[in-house]
Amino acid sequence: MSEPAVRLEPSLKTELRITAELKQSLDLLMLGLPELTSYIDELARENPALHVDPPLWQTSGWATGRPRSKNRRISNESDPYDPLSALRAPAPSLSDRLKAELRMRPLDSRLLRDACLIVDALDERGFLGVPLEALAERFARPLARLEAALVIVQSLDPPGIGARNLRECLHLQHRRLGEPLPVLSAIIDEHLEDVARGRLEAIARRLCVPIEAVVEAVALLKTFNPRPGGEFAVEAPVYVIPEAAVQNDAGTLTVILYDDVLPRLSIDPAFARMERRLDLDPRTRNYVSRKIAHACKLIDQVEARKATLARVLEAVVRRQREAFLHGPERLKPLTMQVIAEDVGLSVSTISRTVREKHIETPWGVIEFKRLFPSPVGGSGDEATPTTSDAIIRKIKAYIDAEDKTNPLSDEALAALLHQEGVPVSRRTVAKYRAMAGIPSSHQRRSPGNGRSVTTTP
Repeated sequence: MSEPAVRLEPSLKTELRITAELKQSLDLLMLGLPELTSYIDELARENPALHVDPPLWQTSGWATGRPRSKNRRISNESDPYDPLSALRAPAPSLSDRLKAELRMRPLDSRLLRDACLIVDALDERGFLGVPLEALAERFARPLARLEAALVIVQSLDPPGIGARNLRECLHLQHRRLGEPLPVLSAIIDEHLEDVARGRLEAIARRLCVPIEAVVEAVALLKTFNPRPGGEFAVEAPVYVIPEAAVQNDAGTLTVILYDDVLPRLSIDPAFARMERRLDLDPRTRNYVSRKIAHACKLIDQVEARKATLARVLEAVVRRQREAFLHGPERLKPLTMQVIAEDVGLSVSTISRTVREKHIETPWGVIEFKRLFPSPVGGSGDEATPTTSDAIIRKIKAYIDAEDKTNPLSDEALAALLHQEGVPVSRRTVAKYRAMAGIPSSHQRRSPGNGRSVTTTP
């Protein structure tokens, strides 16, 4: 049996290869402002020929959610973006506040230590999520002493602190009012879920009380804080800094790039002088030239990133002109494919340009991608394509105007939208209503005035 012959045949084919330079350009394009700044800092550590001046928001302590315009006057009275605000002392934590209050009480040292131990065990809500038995075993403390310390902690401000669950938290706040309401106590014990679902008449029937008593008790219940420690939670602020703005000057829309929010790149002067020296040995000259060439390419790529952002934003402004003139309710459905055809770039390039970018508009700082709302509806002869934001605004308007004793169901809201040429399903309405944080019709229902419910035991 003969072995198969092995032959080499030349062939021509076209394939796309991504060079290191192209990959770096794509990486720069899709990075948001903080990531871009960190990436450039990393490259600068590897390339001594690259000189980086940090952006204004990084050096001055100014991180405000919008960049400082070049012609803005700097005044302590008129400028809300005060760099000294970063030097202000942080607000005391919940633990600090409670321990300070404990030290003002006439407590013996052992009880004070036990109370501080319980304070340290509170979670961000102000609840004691650890059983007292576990604390007693872990720290070798008598359980009776910890129980006495817990009573002291629960007497501190804010009311409800030190509770072991939601019901105890609400009861603690109820007792602080002086004379408790029996109806409210029963509601806290047995009917919190009914309150959440707006079933006040059912509560009245089960407790055999007038509906007015339930309404009064629920109104008082809604003034309680289910997370008494939440107001003291310290979260690191997240600052959003736009890279560009769209300004409306008497109907003329202008795109402005904020150059001062980006790192300022240049060639290090010492390296530039070194390259011009005539006495350098070839190996050193080659190293210096390569580093300077890499730095120049990065500078060009950052400038290309800015130019691409400007081109894409200008194309979006032309397509969404009505929204920039009259408000976000005029946003029209827009796809990245349309913008890609307008500017002569690929859809993937548009996607990278939009990613993680923020734009300042006449109606606030927004994510760039919000200017590309997806179409909703639009099927059928009488349907009109619209956006999810527009549907949410319509739903809010309908609910604001509804009869609270007979609120609109999701099905009724879908029917109203259908009459306006937006054929969406009940499920879609429910989804957008939930996105807007609006309760269901059962939860929005208010009992009618003057009615009472009596039942026979």
